[in-house]
Amino acid sequence: MSVFVDTGVFFAHHDTDADRHDQAVSAFDELFDGEYGQPYTNNYVFDETVTLTRARTGSFEAADTVASRILGEEPFPQVFEMIHVEPDDVRASLETFRRYQDHELSFTDATIVSLCESRGIDAVLSFDTDFDGLVDRIEPGY
Repeated sequence: MSVFVDTGVFFAHHDTDADRHDQAVSAFDELFDGEYGQPYTNNYVFDETVTLTRARTGSFEAADTVASRILGEEPFPQVFEMIHVEPDDVRASLETFRRYQDHELSFTDATIVSLCESRGIDAVLSFDTDFDGLVDRIEPGY
């Protein structure tokens, strides 16, 4: 099995004040225990997560910490495989974005759907219901 980790899960795990922090912590425990197989993310989600963390917390240190966690820099374990969105992926993602315009996907979410399809990733770990019906979604903490 393999799973793609979305922005909201990274943010909620890091921010102890986030409404879904406990669910995200539980999901990370399951990730670290290997329950979902190989966890993936991409450079777009990395950007969103670091940017969102700095914007919501107002803290460079918080944003830097979440960046280090995703990249597996000391003291964090290297868990997540980073997929870099290539030009062909951008074109495929735009097709996905257009095809599912009724789902209110962000372009970043369209890249996730497209990468799951092209790379054979089994599910998305996300709080975002916009993925429902497009890819299998695991609701963190449930």
